[in-house]
Amino acid sequence: MLKVIEHHSASAGNTFIDCPQMWIIDKLYGFETEENARMKMGHTAEYTAYDALTNQITDEETITESAKHQYVMKQNGNEADDECGWSAEIAKRFIKELKQYGKIISYQKEFNDAYPGLELPIIAKLDFEFEDYIVDTKATAKVWRYAPTAADRKSGRKGKINHNYHPKPDHLRQQFLYRELFKKDALLLYASAWDNYTADLGDHVGHLDTIIQAFKTIEHILTIAKTKEDVVRMYPLTFDNWRWRYSPGAESFARNVWNKAWK
Repeated sequence: MLKVIEHHSASAGNTFIDCPQMWIIDKLYGFETEENARMKMGHTAEYTAYDALTNQITDEETITESAKHQYVMKQNGNEADDECGWSAEIAKRFIKELKQYGKIISYQKEFNDAYPGLELPIIAKLDFEFEDYIVDTKATAKVWRYAPTAADRKSGRKGKINHNYHPKPDHLRQQFLYRELFKKDALLLYASAWDNYTADLGDHVGHLDTIIQAFKTIEHILTIAKTKEDVVRMYPLTFDNWRWRYSPGAESFARNVWNKAWK
């Protein structure tokens, strides 16, 4: 096998499924891009919630200041970013929802072990582990809902969740994998500054099989390829996946890789 990666992960598997070209430049050629404001928002909200829950911080002003410090000083974000203010509100929603699951058993617990049928190990890192559940938090600018019906408005309810957006297929693949690895029921907690929604894995099927098959495909490709350029030449270079929009410099980096591979 071409020795260019040492392990599998849900994020890498999802990237390969959605956009193998991005996986190639990330994993085979070491492309890195600076985290954008939305990524910093997610890290900030998650850690602020963890800090508040473990230290029993309930004062909202303290939580707001903690989130601002985390976003600006720890994540190197700009205080003027909308995401800086949103981080605190999202953290508060995380705190409110996570409380119901009891005491946090672990935070960012890691799995690093072999998996049946794969040559390379899988590495996985949780957000929050509780006695009965593992919960992955997803900070977002908007929780997508349909417009409320007349009955919804009359009773003060929000519109129904738009399941085209929540839960997302890549999130389901990750959580099905984590449920398999950590042997606990898995939940997805989406939150914006104004709304939140929790999804279980429900009756969704096939997602674990899909991501394991992606890992097997990666190993097969790396077995038949003699060089990284062989892998590049297996895929035409396209930029229609959403990942390119959030990775400054990725397009020009990829063009250079593909041009050299085909010389």
